[in-house]
Amino acid sequence: MRRPRWAISAMTAMVAAVALVGCDSSSGSAAGRLVVSDGRAELIRPGEDRLEVDGSRALKFGDRVRVREGTAEIRFPDDRRLELRPGTDVELQAAPDTSVRPTLFGGDLLVISGGSPVTVSFNGSEVAVQGDARVSRGVAVLVASYKGTAQLSSAGSTLAVPALRQAALPATGQFPSQVKPLEPSPSDAWDQRYLSDTIELTNRLTARSEGFTAQMPGNEGRTVQYFRDLVPRLAAEPAFTSSLVNPARAPGETLVGAAITLEGKRGTFAERWAAVFAFRDAGAGWGLVALDQGVSRVPLLDLIETALSRGPAEFAVGPMTGPPGSLVRPSGGPATTAVPPTTSTTVRPRPGATTSTTTPRAAPTTTTTVVGPLNTGSPLIDNTVNSLVQTLTGLLNSLGGG
Repeated sequence: MRRPRWAISAMTAMVAAVALVGCDSSSGSAAGRLVVSDGRAELIRPGEDRLEVDGSRALKFGDRVRVREGTAEIRFPDDRRLELRPGTDVELQAAPDTSVRPTLFGGDLLVISGGSPVTVSFNGSEVAVQGDARVSRGVAVLVASYKGTAQLSSAGSTLAVPALRQAALPATGQFPSQVKPLEPSPSDAWDQRYLSDTIELTNRLTARSEGFTAQMPGNEGRTVQYFRDLVPRLAAEPAFTSSLVNPARAPGETLVGAAITLEGKRGTFAERWAAVFAFRDAGAGWGLVALDQGVSRVPLLDLIETALSRGPAEFAVGPMTGPPGSLVRPSGGPATTAVPPTTSTTVRPRPGATTSTTTPRAAPTTTTTVVGPLNTGSPLIDNTVNSLVQTLTGLLNSLGGG
């Protein structure tokens, strides 16, 4: 009995399907690929011995990876990936929609979402990253967002962590009420990758701010008129009013914040001013504030340097122009004059002030006169004093080379 051709085709397809299912059940569904670029990682697979990996290996759902030395990556479709470093302990689990969901047990993950979000679980909570973010689990869980947004969720509460912000979920489980400025570390490789220029700019802006404040006498530099005179662009800005200048704020802080506001383009002047100082007051470094406002470093520094050149007077002590004072020879030789060091003064006019020239006063001249023998009429006193004077005179003569 010949079977119809369509029946044979159907049976062939069923056999192939069964074979594919059997193969999948024996080998496990692919969950990603582990790539150890340098160092070594440990792969723990249920029902198998631990395996040390120093190259590339396909991962299944349920696989657990621990990095012992160096760095590693776990790559997923859509250009999504996790970067791992020593101490990272992560397991790949299946989400309800059959996508992969990493679970972080300890250490640090750099999550790069690529085309679609990556959700990382930890101790009953999770964070969905759309962008680039660092997730660290130690005593507390820290989520630091470099780009995009990370959505932190725990026990029905959610908190969005925008770029350049971070949030911590303590071991007590108390959910954070707000985000804080990201705190980059010069020694962290991931912070350096994303924020090295920002860290360096923070140092430069902080130095200029503190230097400007140190030169301001009394309460000077704390009024809107002062900064209008100092920065012409502020004088041309109608929204720059006295209500914006906080007299309790250090003058250098106001100067740097005003410069970032002027160079920013996000929102109105008043909105930028409020955002700049709110972020700064929350603890953000000046470089981070500038990056948050999309400000370029070169025009920002140029604006601040121009303002500083119009700023308060600077006094510099110059080198000595004459020899130091020498010992006076009291033996009747010529008297010598002690010449004090000369101090040179460089003066920059303050905004609105006129320039004046001060002529330094001549250095005073010191002359020593040698007095003759003492004669009080009392031989005992006269002889004792005159003998002491002669002894000291001889000692001074020997020191003076006479």
